[in-house]
Amino acid sequence: MANIDLHFSDDEPIPETELVLKIDYSENSGSAARVFEIAADLIHSLEEMDRVFTQSIHIGLETALVVEDLQKSSLKIFLRNVLRGLPDEALKDGDVKKLIGHYLFKAKYAAIRWLDEPENDHRPISDLTEEIAVLARETDMLHLPDYPAPNPARLAQPLDRFQEAKRRFATDENLTITLGRDEYKVDLGSDWLPSETVSELDEIKELVNEQDIYLIIGKPDFIGNAKWAFRHGKRSLSLRIEDEDWLINFRSGKYPIKPGDALRVRLRSEHKYDEKGNLTSTTETIVKVLDVIEGSGETGDLFQA
Repeated sequence: MANIDLHFSDDEPIPETELVLKIDYSENSGSAARVFEIAADLIHSLEEMDRVFTQSIHIGLETALVVEDLQKSSLKIFLRNVLRGLPDEALKDGDVKKLIGHYLFKAKYAAIRWLDEPENDHRPISDLTEEIAVLARETDMLHLPDYPAPNPARLAQPLDRFQEAKRRFATDENLTITLGRDEYKVDLGSDWLPSETVSELDEIKELVNEQDIYLIIGKPDFIGNAKWAFRHGKRSLSLRIEDEDWLINFRSGKYPIKPGDALRVRLRSEHKYDEKGNLTSTTETIVKVLDVIEGSGETGDLFQA
């Protein structure tokens, strides 16, 4: 029995996000090229998963696994993650890169564990996509009120490819994933295809989410129907208020708002996808103003649970 170790790392060594794929293969199970073809299929499927997962963080964000080194003596292929599409100032931030790397690892890890669930007793793919959305929200990387879940039909494509790569292993071969000190042995016998379980409902092209949040007012719109300027955490937002009843009261002078005050609002986020399931746009709108909070110079307490 021989093995191949595939190491995934960021530009700088980050032990908690380093991913190692270890392939234990039988030297008597055919051409050696078969093992490298399996490795290539696994890498391509993981790249495609990353492309789906990054859409929950930023529409323009792209990532690729690039071969950085090859050690013939131990058959180790070193790959590093290259990020593109974020603003330059964000990409220069080492903490941002670390957050993205850690998020992508946890998302892939969640997907691979989900694939190992028994075919007749696995959770629906919507459970997995919601788990990915929770992981994206936990990063709070871009200080967004909402992080969209991946489109189930789009995510099923790389998951299928990962499963098809598992089918190419011989019965006495193994695949192990290691993160730091944690090791996970992949169930190669669980090779069902997620695309076969995706329903028409999972293929929807638009997802809508509403949540109540606090927004600090930067610039109100006193006379027209223009967007208001707000701040949420470190993020600046330009949002339209569609609560006509509240706007009528505001313009009549019922709410003497000034910059620095805050609104508690119900924010609607609409995420649209193309025919391939790729996220194409996100629109955020205030559909209800719930309360007005007068600014006191210290706004941090507004965001405490």
